[in-house]
Amino acid sequence: MQIKTTTLTAIIGATLAVSHPAFAQKTVTCSGTLINVWLKPKAEWPLAVIYDAAEGRTCTFDRSGAGHDPLQACSAGERCRITGTYRTLGVGEPKTYAIQAITDQSDFQ
Repeated sequence: MQIKTTTLTAIIGATLAVSHPAFAQKTVTCSGTLINVWLKPKAEWPLAVIYDAAEGRTCTFDRSGAGHDPLQACSAGERCRITGTYRTLGVGEPKTYAIQAITDQSDFQ
């Protein structure tokens, strides 16, 4: 059985976070309306973008390579919340967070 790299990375990261707090990754939460942004003409999935007006930040999530929609709890145009490990993009404020691994998601419907 072949385990996808992202799944294996998430398992290793969770194990390290529990066994050694210094390795715990920070998470960020964005709540707002989900929009899809197509960046490539033949992309399998669009880039998911949520602007959190209350917190003044933007979260993006690249669904490509997943083989399914990992944001199935949310649809484009719906208000939803996504929490995950991240890396920041750009310089200055407001921050844009590229979600690396989703730790929680929900819709507000």
